[in-house]
Amino acid sequence: MKLSEIGELGLIQRIKEGLPLPPEQVILGIGDDAAAVRHPPGSLIIITSDMFLEGIHFDRALSTKFQIGFKALSVNISDIAAMGGRPTAALISIGLPANISVKDVDSIFEGIEESAKEYGVSIIGGDTCRSRSGIILSITVLGNVEEDLMVRRSRAKLGDAIFVTGTLGDSAMGLELLKTRLQTPDPRLQTLIERHLLPRPRVKEGEIIAKNRWATSMIDISDGLASDLCHICDESGIGAEINLEKIPISMELRKIANKLKKDPISYALTGGEDYELLFTVPEDKIEEVIKARIGERHLATMIGNVIKDDRVLIDKDGRRHTLFPTGYNHFKKGKK
Repeated sequence: MKLSEIGELGLIQRIKEGLPLPPEQVILGIGDDAAAVRHPPGSLIIITSDMFLEGIHFDRALSTKFQIGFKALSVNISDIAAMGGRPTAALISIGLPANISVKDVDSIFEGIEESAKEYGVSIIGGDTCRSRSGIILSITVLGNVEEDLMVRRSRAKLGDAIFVTGTLGDSAMGLELLKTRLQTPDPRLQTLIERHLLPRPRVKEGEIIAKNRWATSMIDISDGLASDLCHICDESGIGAEINLEKIPISMELRKIANKLKKDPISYALTGGEDYELLFTVPEDKIEEVIKARIGERHLATMIGNVIKDDRVLIDKDGRRHTLFPTGYNHFKKGKK
């Protein structure tokens, strides 16, 4: 069965029937001209929106339809996490080729719903239309955060420490492995590939950081450590120095990079799409963050410090190199 056989209204009804009933704070969901969500007094509704375009953000030859849907929603949820918020609801707008199968559309929405279920998000509406240039997803996610706990990019201070959650560079290596179709029985490959295709936004970590008032600034790493750190520097009017030896690199990335004779640090600095949290911490909170754990792992790793002006990388020999915002840029030639 083709999408052209059931039409737009049939598609919307099919999507609606496949979703669970929304929680009681959703006053009005799919089916009217707009959705309505009640939010508690004293909190903010935070809203983010991103597009996910075939040929730019994903390649159908490298991803399943489920993975496309899962990632499209997850990367938006990551923006809410970067503010210290909890995601609550999403609007899904999708452009589809007329000859796409209904099964493929179902798979996209199964991925979206899996991400929504994992992070407690209700799908409350959106739009559908025909696309003549591949699959197009435009997603808006709403979240809640207490007004005095919301974390911005713009409040890093001189003397703050710089931390990151998780490990960096895995997604970029995963994408490279997909593109090169490297054939090997090594199970480490699948871990890296899954980091690219099925990212896990750090919602729980973001909430912990915000509730403990540990962060003066925070951003999710979507364009690469170098580029996203420069965003914080630009917005806060500060500089930064990063110790390259302290950047957390997974054992899987180290071993595969060594096998390919490549530098794993370069993937962390410029690769992007890790969706870890990069945040700055005042001096009196540094020890608390260093000791903090989430499950069996440390919450975050300290990788550098906020300084007055310069943006510097320090190598293992103590030499200082200028940090440039080299990462993904939609409108720069030669990137991705």
